[in-house]
Amino acid sequence: MERDIDYVIAVAECGSISQAAEVLYISQPSLSRYLSSLENDLGVNLFIRTINGTELTEAGKLYVEYAKEIKRLRSTMKMKLREMQKAEVRRIRIGMTLNAISLSAFNVAAKVKAKYPDCEVELFNLLSKDIPATLKEGKYDFAIGPDLGWPQELIFEKFYQDPLILVVPDRYDIESFARYQDGLHLPLVDLRRLPQMDYILQDETTAVRKEFDQICRNLGFRIEPKMEVTSSTIAIQAAENQMGCCVAALGHLAFLNNREKLRFYQISDKDYSAAGVIRMRGRKLLEEEKYCISCIKKAMLEGEQEILKRIRGV
Repeated sequence: MERDIDYVIAVAECGSISQAAEVLYISQPSLSRYLSSLENDLGVNLFIRTINGTELTEAGKLYVEYAKEIKRLRSTMKMKLREMQKAEVRRIRIGMTLNAISLSAFNVAAKVKAKYPDCEVELFNLLSKDIPATLKEGKYDFAIGPDLGWPQELIFEKFYQDPLILVVPDRYDIESFARYQDGLHLPLVDLRRLPQMDYILQDETTAVRKEFDQICRNLGFRIEPKMEVTSSTIAIQAAENQMGCCVAALGHLAFLNNREKLRFYQISDKDYSAAGVIRMRGRKLLEEEKYCISCIKKAMLEGEQEILKRIRGV
């Protein structure tokens, strides 16, 4: 219907099929065939072909009159729809693992709102293992979490990498096993040389446990935990209560309540825990989403420095 209207109006205004074809960027034979087919469908002739050009019949004049009105209404409709779209509140729904929510990430919503008043940011906590399913379902626009070697249909963009931290209750004195190395955030210990200690570790489905087990495999070493828990938060609480040592990504240490009774060490001179944005492959990010992601990245990097200050007692 849209093409019918545009073609007939073009021929009527040009007074020539050949000139109209040039305006419409199609060949003259194609336009002639199209008009003939349209006239057959309508059961009336819209044009009279003369030696001076192409003129409208009475039926053609009536068609053009209504066609122009339809075109005007169509333009008005599109304009109104665009206005409605602009007026609608744009919601960015973000799934974030607990580590990613650390510190100032919650302030991102206010920053995005300040730059894009019609945009609302909603943050939701989720487990790493649920990221693929929730993104495929469209529950979230993107997720912020660890790098776990995601499926091919997902894209991971790294924000930063952190070391895994051994959190040791002060009932264990392992300072003599630690060494200070340039470029590391904290003193380094070799798990193989440490005395017998109790370990409270996350279960094997968690990102931190997978990374910790990989470090142990690289060392040719294995630790049997005294207890397995479901999250890093619980593991840290157990360490604070002097139940045993735990391992956590730096970001989780934002939730410490009693750091004075704990000591902190790196267990590798390499960064193992990476965090970033995860999204569906082929999904194009909107301008508001790109800005939101940049704000989250900045907040997480600032949060990392704040955590280091806290555990160093600065």
